[in-house]
Amino acid sequence: MKNSVRILLFTGISFSLLGFQCEKQLSGPLLKGKLSVNGICANITITLVEGTLNPGQFENSWVDPVSGITYLRAFRLANPCQFPGHINEGDEFYFRVTTQVNETCVLCLAYYPTPQTALAIQVE
Repeated sequence: MKNSVRILLFTGISFSLLGFQCEKQLSGPLLKGKLSVNGICANITITLVEGTLNPGQFENSWVDPVSGITYLRAFRLANPCQFPGHINEGDEFYFRVTTQVNETCVLCLAYYPTPQTALAIQVE
């Protein structure tokens, strides 16, 4: 009896420590974006190529003060730790907006200008 209680307790603690949980499904529309500026230390600017976002989720026009280039429908990536490393500057990709931000990676503190408006996304 004591062994079965210990096993049950051990199993319960193991599942809790391993963090098994239901993951919320993304239900928002599929959007197309472009990695417009891949700045130092994951200071990433993305522009919306196709799809619709709420007006407060992007900046209609943003000028990169370093290059002088104007980007339309731009936002700063709010969750760079979750952004795939195989996407390069200039690449287009599909994504959905998410509220799940798991920023557990280490980023350097160097700065490159980005839009004020930030958005967390999940690349499809």
